[in-house]
Amino acid sequence: MRSTSQLLLTLAVAASTAVASLAAAQDAPAAPPASAGGDENGAPGPSGPSVTIVQVPAAAPTYPGTLPSPSFNPNGNLPQGSRTTTDASHSTDGFDLQSGQGSGAAVHGSANGAFLTEGSFVPEGHTVRRGETLWEISSHYYQNPYQWPRLWSYNAQIQNPHWIYPGDRVRLRDATAASSVNRIQLLGRRAVPAGTVFLRDMGWVDDRKDDTWGEIVGSPSDHMMLGDTDDVYLQLGDDHEVTVGDQLTIFRPIRTVASENAGGELVSIRGTAKIERYNPKTHMARARIIEALDVIERGNKIGPVGRKFDVVPAVKSDRDLEATILASVYPVHFYGQNQVVFLDRGEKDGVKVGMRFFAVMRGDRWQQTARSAGDSALLRPRVEDDRPARVDKIDLDTVDEDRLPDETYAEVRVMRMRDHTSAALVVQAKHEIERDARLIARKGY
Repeated sequence: MRSTSQLLLTLAVAASTAVASLAAAQDAPAAPPASAGGDENGAPGPSGPSVTIVQVPAAAPTYPGTLPSPSFNPNGNLPQGSRTTTDASHSTDGFDLQSGQGSGAAVHGSANGAFLTEGSFVPEGHTVRRGETLWEISSHYYQNPYQWPRLWSYNAQIQNPHWIYPGDRVRLRDATAASSVNRIQLLGRRAVPAGTVFLRDMGWVDDRKDDTWGEIVGSPSDHMMLGDTDDVYLQLGDDHEVTVGDQLTIFRPIRTVASENAGGELVSIRGTAKIERYNPKTHMARARIIEALDVIERGNKIGPVGRKFDVVPAVKSDRDLEATILASVYPVHFYGQNQVVFLDRGEKDGVKVGMRFFAVMRGDRWQQTARSAGDSALLRPRVEDDRPARVDKIDLDTVDEDRLPDETYAEVRVMRMRDHTSAALVVQAKHEIERDARLIARKGY
C-alpha cells in the first residue's frame, strides 16, 4: 500500500500535467481528436492509454434576473395620463377625467365650473413663461397641480401637454361656460359680476370719525391672533347702529395723507365681520369673522370701508378740473396701468363717477430725466475725431418748455366718490405716473 505522501505527490503531478495539456489545446488550432493507440471506444492499445483533446467553449454572459417577455407593456398598469410617449407631433396621448380601475376621480367640479378658490379670481388666460408646465400653472391658479387635465381640456391648440412654449396663451376657464357661471365667487357667500375691481388689501378712509364705527375689544377664543371663523366682540360708538346680518370691514390705520384741499387715511384691510348679536343699550355686538386677509387682533378698527366698485363706462366732464394723487393702494412713488389711486377731488368739487382725468406733461422727457442721471449722462463721445477720449457736453437748455404743447400719456377714471376725495383706476398709461403728476379733466371729454 502506498503511503499518504506518495499518493498526494502522484495527484499533484497528474493535475499539473492535465493543466498543461489543456493550455496547449487552447493555444493550438482546433483539430480532430487524435488517438495514441487503442480502439474507437478508448480501450488501451498496445502502446498505452488513449488521450482525447477537447477545446472548452468560452462562457456566455448571463443576466442577473428574469427578462420580461417580448410582449410586456411597462405602461399597462398606469392610467393613460401617466403613460410615457415619444410622439411629439400628434395628439396620441390622452387623460382620464372619470374614475376607473378603482383609482378614484381625477378631477372634481361641475361640467362648466371654473376652478375658483376662496377669495381668489381665476383670470381668463395666462401667458406661459420659461420653464412653466401645465402642472405648475394648475398649482398656481387652482391650488391643485392634479387639475392639469382639466386645464388641458380648455386649450385644444395644445396637442401634447408635455410641450408648451414661452409666449403661448393658455386659457384658464371654460370658454363655453354660461355667463351666469362666469362670476367671481367670494368665500361662497356672495357673487359679483366679472370685471368688478376689489380693494382687497388696502382701503381709503375719508373721514376717520364717520368711517370708524368701533373696534374689536375681545373674543371668546383663547388665542391672540384671530382669523377666519373666530368670534369677536365689537364695541360700537354711540352714534352708530347695526343690525344682525350686517357686514363690516376690519381694518388697521397705516398713515394719514393730507393735501391743501382734502385729506384722509390709508388703511390696511384685515377682513370682514358679520354681526350675529347686538345689544342697542350697551352698543356691544358679537360677530363672526367670515374673511381674514391678514392677522386680526384686538384693537383693530371696524367700519363700512369701501371694498369694491364696478368698472364703469367713461362719461363726459361738464367742467375743467385739476386733481392731484394723494396716495395709492400700495406705498409706491410711481403708478401704472390697472392700479387704484386716490384723488383730492370729490363729489362736492364736481366729480362724477366715470369722469376721466388725463395725466399730461410738457417738455422733452429725455432731457428731464437726463438731469438726474449724473454728469456722465450728459457727455457724448466724439466719434469722428481721431484723437482719443474726446467728448462733447450735451446742452439741455435748447428750447423753452413753456412753449411746447401738453402731451397726454395716461387716463385715470373715477370709480367711487366721497365729498372731497375719490378712488380712481388707471385704465391706460404709456409710461409711469409720478406722484406729483398733473391730472386734468377737460370739459366735453
